[in-house]
Amino acid sequence: MLLVLTVGSAATQSPPIARQTFLDQYCVSCHNPKSKIAGLVLDNSGSEHPDSHPDVWEKVIRKLNAGEMPPAGMPRPDAVSLKAFSEALIHDLDAAAHKAPFAGRPVIRRLNRLEYAHAIRDLLAVDLPVADELPPDGVAAGFDNIGDALSMSPLLLEQYLKVARRVSEVAVGVSDPSPVTEMFPAPEAQSSWLGLGMPFGTRGGIRVRYYFPHDGEYSLRAFLGRDQLPHTEGVRFFQTRVEVTAGSHVVIATFPDEFAEREGPVPNVAGQGGAPLGGPLDTRGSAIHPTIEFRVDQRRVKLFEIAGISVGEAAFAGQPGPPTLDRLEISGPYNAKLLSETPSRRKIFVCRPTGPRDEAACASRVISSVTRRAFRRDVTAADVQPFMASYTASRQQNGFDDSISAALRDVLLAPDFLFRLEFDPPGAMAEVAQPVSDQELASRLSFFLWNSIPDDELLDVVRAGKLREPVVMNRELKRMLADPRASALADNFAGQWLGLRAMAEVKPDPQLYPEFDSGLAAHFEQETRLFLRSVIRENRSVLDVIGADYSYLNERLARIYGIPGVIGPGFRRVTMEARPERGGLLGQGSILLLTSHTTKTSPVLRGKWVLDSLLNSPPPPPPPGVPSLDESAAAGQKLTTRQQVERHSKNAVCASCHVRMDPLGFSLENFDVTGKWRTRDAGGEIDATARLPNGTVFSGPAGLKHILLSRPDEFVNATVTRLLTYALGRELEARDQPTIRKIMRDTEANRYRFEDLIAAIVNSVPFQMRQVQTKPKDQS
Repeated sequence: MLLVLTVGSAATQSPPIARQTFLDQYCVSCHNPKSKIAGLVLDNSGSEHPDSHPDVWEKVIRKLNAGEMPPAGMPRPDAVSLKAFSEALIHDLDAAAHKAPFAGRPVIRRLNRLEYAHAIRDLLAVDLPVADELPPDGVAAGFDNIGDALSMSPLLLEQYLKVARRVSEVAVGVSDPSPVTEMFPAPEAQSSWLGLGMPFGTRGGIRVRYYFPHDGEYSLRAFLGRDQLPHTEGVRFFQTRVEVTAGSHVVIATFPDEFAEREGPVPNVAGQGGAPLGGPLDTRGSAIHPTIEFRVDQRRVKLFEIAGISVGEAAFAGQPGPPTLDRLEISGPYNAKLLSETPSRRKIFVCRPTGPRDEAACASRVISSVTRRAFRRDVTAADVQPFMASYTASRQQNGFDDSISAALRDVLLAPDFLFRLEFDPPGAMAEVAQPVSDQELASRLSFFLWNSIPDDELLDVVRAGKLREPVVMNRELKRMLADPRASALADNFAGQWLGLRAMAEVKPDPQLYPEFDSGLAAHFEQETRLFLRSVIRENRSVLDVIGADYSYLNERLARIYGIPGVIGPGFRRVTMEARPERGGLLGQGSILLLTSHTTKTSPVLRGKWVLDSLLNSPPPPPPPGVPSLDESAAAGQKLTTRQQVERHSKNAVCASCHVRMDPLGFSLENFDVTGKWRTRDAGGEIDATARLPNGTVFSGPAGLKHILLSRPDEFVNATVTRLLTYALGRELEARDQPTIRKIMRDTEANRYRFEDLIAAIVNSVPFQMRQVQTKPKDQS
């Protein structure tokens, strides 16, 4: 077996330096047995053997290299001495890691709800919103895939049972055909602009994903908001255009004059029927009843009613302007037909019995095929036997398809599906890193890149015993990154890394920022998502996350940013060479909005975000009793946000943290809450200059970008740390730092290209191996 690992050689060593003398001169005055500042004691510290206490010395290295220590006002070493001291420690730590690699040991962990939903989609070719039916996952180290935070509760187990039953019935096609009505509320604040994923030429509305479970007829009803009709007008009459799409099938109606239908080929997409609805609806209470017949994934669907709001439901104290949608209702199926072939049935039924004698053998083939993909490994007869027992018990009373559904339900409840199980090899030595199995490595790879299970091609490579061959591993990496499922890496990893999931909770004061609505928030998030996808897919330098000279804009965002020449609702790549404050994350509305209060900007939140998200060096939480920001005037004059923060940080209790955060946030003060550029605040000129604790002075967003890019090791180290945490599903510790530095050295020549970072992580010791823990002593 060929094993590819990147243990590598240790870093080169700088000229020798008297380490304890260095510490006594610059550090011990604060970090001694009496003061113990930050709980750290560095006299007689054993710095000649840093690998004996890596947690202490990795922290020292980080603080020194960031320029945070020694603090301002204290004697500081010259650059040459500081570098020599830091690199001497790094050399010894990396040499020790080279001699005895540390891999860590992820705990047994269940799939989080997004991984579970993606696994269902790829296993059974049915895309249902099952993640929404499960409780939120625990979060640790900033991510929701960390094993220690993914517990199993009775409530979660009950939900798994409900979801497994419904998913198996829908996938096989034996779900209850009784009509049901599902309601989809529209966003509270609908935009006057085109919504994401909506038909061009529409505004507001709602876009939903809906799975049509049976051939048959379905009712689609849309209702206006109850506050649309003012009492002075009674019921208003609008010449209103409605557009309903499903796949590429489009139905257009203009009330009251015409009804037109435009049809195109319907794509074969994972058994789902989309029913987006854009634009306002007729308010007169008269419903139209067209019959729209089309196919979704070979399933014949007939929408026979599209209705506007009825007069009886109309309220009479409305808001001015065009009407907006309140909700969408889909009911059905009516006149449900017999089963038809769907992508899920084609994926499940690898055979069909020709008669009763063939049923058991065919059932075994079907169940074995699904179980292999669900368990992410080759399965034995013993693995399949419990599910065959479920099939046999059900077949006593039900048909073949219903019995297959019962077996698949139990597969979806099996520990081998719900949990990512890894086992120590026989005879493994305690505290020694051992390779994970090829099957376990394939699962690590697919859940890292896709948030989902390995596909058949990857499992076939594992079966052939070739996954660890360098050429094959590189080929699989490129194939998987080129797959559309790899968008999960940008969306899920980056969304948690940067905090984008909190966008739904951000609501600036509508009186101060009337242009903001949920549509603008969605556009901000889409800009960041498209930008990060481009960095990953184009294998760009991770430094472009900060320093790129482009972004993705539509007309609405371009107006917010003051960038001319962008027309229309579609997003497109826009170069910003002439706008150095834009380009990269720091000029994007999503980040600026997330780091603001509802009524004003926050240099503190913005500085904290830079420290936490970009430098992985978050400040400690504020101590108890710290007063809130005083917004009162001084000498009868209203203060700018910066002046308020400066007054607050004069408090000695607050100063130690604010001296790190505030300068970073001050440089972004020209951006208002929604990312617009401004030059004045509270009637005064904005001062965007800043001074770091080490004395470095800079100004504005361009200056902050320059500071961050001039010390790339800090940002790259932070990014690799987050990416490795996400890839391993565990919190990192000090003994992981040599691996991080090795990844950085291996990718430095090409400026830390994203695909190169991913490949280096996949080939690293912690990704390909696991630590065997010390066996507990016999207590007998």
